[in-house]
Amino acid sequence: MSGGIYLMLLVILGRLFYVSLVMGPELRAESQNRVIERKIIDAKRGDIYSADGKTLATTKPVYKVHFDAVTVPQNIFLAEIAGLGQKLATLNPKYTASGWTQYLREERAKKHRYVPLAAKLNFSEMQRIKQYPILNRGAYKGGLIIEEDHQRVQMATNIKMRTIGYDLEGASAGLEGYYSEYLKGKPGSRLKQKIAGNDWKPLEDSESIEPMDGFDLHTTIDTRIQDVAQQSLLRQLKKYKADHGCAVVMEVATGKLVAMANLGRNEDSTYTELRNYAVWEATEPGSTMKLISTMALLETGVADTGTIVDTENGVYTIKGESVRDSRKGGYGKINLRRAFEVSSNTGIVKLVYENFKDKPEEYVDFLYRRGIHEKTGVSIKGETTPNIPKPSDNNWSGLTLPWMAYGYSLSMTPLQLLTIYNAVANEGKMVQPQVVSRIMDHGRVVEQFETKVLNQAICSQATIAKLQTLLKGVVTRGTATNLLDDNLQLAGKTGTCQMNYWTGKTTDYQSSFAGYFPADKPAYSCIVVINKPDHHIGYYGNIVAGPVFKTIADEVYSQMPQDALTLNTRQLATAETGGFNLSTYDKALQGNYLPNLAGLDAREALRVLASAGLSAEIQGIGNVTRQQPAIGTPLNQCQEIKLYLR
Repeated sequence: MSGGIYLMLLVILGRLFYVSLVMGPELRAESQNRVIERKIIDAKRGDIYSADGKTLATTKPVYKVHFDAVTVPQNIFLAEIAGLGQKLATLNPKYTASGWTQYLREERAKKHRYVPLAAKLNFSEMQRIKQYPILNRGAYKGGLIIEEDHQRVQMATNIKMRTIGYDLEGASAGLEGYYSEYLKGKPGSRLKQKIAGNDWKPLEDSESIEPMDGFDLHTTIDTRIQDVAQQSLLRQLKKYKADHGCAVVMEVATGKLVAMANLGRNEDSTYTELRNYAVWEATEPGSTMKLISTMALLETGVADTGTIVDTENGVYTIKGESVRDSRKGGYGKINLRRAFEVSSNTGIVKLVYENFKDKPEEYVDFLYRRGIHEKTGVSIKGETTPNIPKPSDNNWSGLTLPWMAYGYSLSMTPLQLLTIYNAVANEGKMVQPQVVSRIMDHGRVVEQFETKVLNQAICSQATIAKLQTLLKGVVTRGTATNLLDDNLQLAGKTGTCQMNYWTGKTTDYQSSFAGYFPADKPAYSCIVVINKPDHHIGYYGNIVAGPVFKTIADEVYSQMPQDALTLNTRQLATAETGGFNLSTYDKALQGNYLPNLAGLDAREALRVLASAGLSAEIQGIGNVTRQQPAIGTPLNQCQEIKLYLR
C-alpha cells in the first residue's frame, strides 16, 4: 500500500520536473505570446491653421501592416502566395517577389502570426494593400492586420518649430506647448494580444473606446505677410552676415500677430528657425528705449519737445563714465524733439538724469505703472520676463538710471518692446499680442479670443500726439531718412545697441527698428531686430534693420483694402514713382480692357487696377510675372483678377 503511494508521488514529482525544466521554457514563451491587455489608443492631435486658411501643422495618419501567416486556409495560401509576393515587392523593395514568397512561407512554417509587411504607409497605400492577393480577404481569412499611428507634420516652410512649437515628452514650446490640452484630444482603448517582443495585435473588442480628436487652432498668422517678413529678414541677415534676427508684425487695433519670423545662423552659414527670438530673447534694446524715456519726460511734465538740452560736444560724463553720441562733436544745443529724431544719446540721457537723479524711483515707477516690467502674456510657450531694475535692488548704482535712459542696464524681448510701440500707434491703448483667434471642434467654435486690453491709456492723449510726431520725424528728418517714401509714410525709431560693452573690446552690435505704418493712420506695427551683423559691413539700425521694416511695410500696404489706402482716384491718375507712370495704362483702361501689368510691383499693379475700380488677389512677392484673366480681357469680365509675383 505504502509502496504504491510512494510510486505515485515519484510519478507526480517526475512529471513536475519534466514540465518545469523540459516543457517550461516553451510553455512560458507561449504564455507570454498569449498575454492580452487593454492598450491606450492615442487621439488624433488637432490641426493648426493660419488666418488665411492654410494648414500650419497637422497630424497625418500613417499605417503599419502585418500578416497573420497562420490564419489563412492552406488552399488559399498555396494558390495566391506568389501573387502576394509580387505585389509586396512593388510596395516594399526589402525583398524581390520570390524573396517575399519564400519569406512568407518560412514565417507560416514557424507559425508566426505577426509578420511585418510595411510601415509608415499613407492612406492610399494602405487601401491599395487591402486589394492584394490573400490580404483582400480581410483579417480572418486573409490574415491582414492594419494598425494606425499618427505622425505630426508642420506644413509651413517659414513658420516652424519655435513658433508653431512642439509638445514632446518632457519638453514643450510654442503654440503646440501652450495649447496642448486643447490639441491633444482624449485617448481611447482597445484589447491587444502580445505576439512577440513588443508587438501587439489588435483584437475584436466590444468594449473598445474610440479616441476623441483634439481641437483645432486657428491662428492670426497671415502666411503671405509671414513669407514677406521671412524672406526680407533672410536677405538682410545674409547681406550683413549676422548671427540671428527676428521680425514681428502686429495689427495695431487688435494686437493680432500676423507675422513672426525668427532666423539663426547654423554652422554652415545657412539660416533656420533655431529659437523664437521675438518671444524668448531679452536683450538691452538700445535707442528704441528712448521712446519710453521720452514718454516719461513728457508725461511727468519735467520736459517738453521744445526743451533745450546741451549735447556737450557729443560726450556727457557721469561719475567718471561717458555717454557718447554717434556723431563726433555732438549736436550742440538742441531741443528734445531734435534730440529724439537724431537719436542723441547725450541729449536724452542728460534730460532724464538731471530730472530724475535725485528721485530715480519716479522714473522707474513710471515704467512699472505701465506694466513694462511684466510679460505680455502672449500664448506662446517660452516668453522671458523683462528685467527692469529698481533703486532698491542690490546691484543698483549711480549709473543705472542714465544707462536705462538710452536702453542699457535693462532688458526686454522684441515682442515686449513692440507692444509698447503698438500702444503709441493705438492712441495709447496697450493691447495684448494675440496669436490664436479661435479654437474649433469640427466646425464648432469652442472658444473665441477677443482683444485683451493690458492698459487703457499708457499716457495722456497730448503725450501720445507728441510721440507720434516724434516717430514720424525720425523718418522724415532724423536717423531713418533712408526709409522715407512719399507714397507710404512710416513712423518709428532706430536702435543701435553695443553688446557686451563692459568688456571694452567688443565689436558686436544689435540693430533694430520699431514703428508702425501708415504713419497718419496706423494699421500695423512692426519690429525688426538683427543681432551681431558684421560691423565691417554695417551695424546701424537704419541700414541693417530698417530696410526689412520698409519691405514688410510696402508689401503689407499693397495688400490693404483700397479704402484704407490714402491715395484717391485723382491722385492715382497722376502718380509717378521710380519711373512708374499710371498714364501709361490709361489707353487700355479707357478702352475697357485689362492692360499688361508684367514687371510692376504689387503696389503699382494695384494702383493701376484701383483707378478702374478693380482689385486683385496677389500671390508671391516681387514683380508681376503672370496675370489672370489674360491681357486684353474686357474689364466687365474681370471680376476675379489674380496677379502672380516673383
